[in-house]
Amino acid sequence: MNHSTYAVPSVAPSAHSFIIEQFEEALARRTSTVSLTANENVLSDTARALGQNRHYDRYLFNVRPIAGQRYAAEFGGMQVEHFPEVETLKALATRAAQTMFNAEFVEYRVLSGVHCTLSVLAALSVPGDIVMSLAPESGGHFATGPLVQKIGRQSVFFGLGTDGQIDLDAFDAQLQALGQPPAAVLLDHGLTTRAIAVRPLRKLLNRRGLDRTLIICDASHTLGLIAGQAYPNPLDEGADILQGNTHKSLPGPHRALIVCRRADLARQIEHNVGGALVSSPNLPGLLQLFVTLMEMERHGQAYAERMCANARQLHAALAGLPGWTAHATDTHMLLLEGAFSQHAAQQLNELGIRVNNKRIDGRDCLRFGVQEITRLGIAGEDLDALAHIIRNVLTDSVNAADRIRLAHICHRLNRVHYSFDEESCR
Repeated sequence: MNHSTYAVPSVAPSAHSFIIEQFEEALARRTSTVSLTANENVLSDTARALGQNRHYDRYLFNVRPIAGQRYAAEFGGMQVEHFPEVETLKALATRAAQTMFNAEFVEYRVLSGVHCTLSVLAALSVPGDIVMSLAPESGGHFATGPLVQKIGRQSVFFGLGTDGQIDLDAFDAQLQALGQPPAAVLLDHGLTTRAIAVRPLRKLLNRRGLDRTLIICDASHTLGLIAGQAYPNPLDEGADILQGNTHKSLPGPHRALIVCRRADLARQIEHNVGGALVSSPNLPGLLQLFVTLMEMERHGQAYAERMCANARQLHAALAGLPGWTAHATDTHMLLLEGAFSQHAAQQLNELGIRVNNKRIDGRDCLRFGVQEITRLGIAGEDLDALAHIIRNVLTDSVNAADRIRLAHICHRLNRVHYSFDEESCR
């Protein structure tokens, strides 16, 4: 249960005035804050406008339109409203997703990355099945193991080698020691600076007679890079399911999607989601996702290329800092390893540069993501200036000029690029 840790004013103010004043003050601070967290992004104003339209604060059921009717539909024998304009937008977004991910089947009704995992495993495995997933210390999601256990499956972790790849010999030894074939292998990496090779894993499973074992790739961090062809599509490498939330390198709302190429798996997932795990999929967020997918179909390749280029530029600018190791990256994410990562994250956040600190194989690191500042159009000089400020924070030499410089950078990052917003301004 949530509980408040903040003091409430002793004299109750006007509720309306208090709320407005609190958030006006916070919004003023937001304009001088730049986000380098790897797990968030910014919606276009076009997508946001659809999601904030009060006319769509409505239930949306997976309805069957009634012949000869435009706005009347049926859901489980109940008469409900049909939204033909939403269906049109969905069709356009589906075509975009099918093209970008080279997969016929798209499930939109899942609400988050964890909800993806729950939905897929509940649909494609049974109680008692083994689910192998990436160990948290190797970058696996902290919730996967508990989730697997909560739905009655057996959780088994595996790790990555020093090269960031699956140690196939160690993995094979785990397979042989299990006692029963795993139902699924889940790759849910949250520190993705290079692709995990899926094809060798698929070959190993097939060689062991485990061709029915599913490979599920949670690409929450890299979905936008896959859509923009700047990162390998796991479905091309032998994965069965590609899933992920849609607000990291894919610059959409806080929700998720699942794509696959096999009709049998798609049917099971659709039945499970619609029959047990979702009633209405939150129409405002769904509209925002549809717009984002269409934007990515048009602008995604340029956006993905620029994300990766910006990450390389930031890596070069932060390399060589005493006490810090900048890990090489092929993605939008940069890991800066150092013993004082937690303290540095506090200092950066206090200054107005939002970052996370993480641990990988027991070592502390800062995790930077450039997806949001890229979408806000950061240019080479501003990125170098931002890196200079970060260097000063990490070497305890930040000064008043850095604060002014950061404010100027934030002021220039005031428009969403790689979106339909740009077209509306022409």
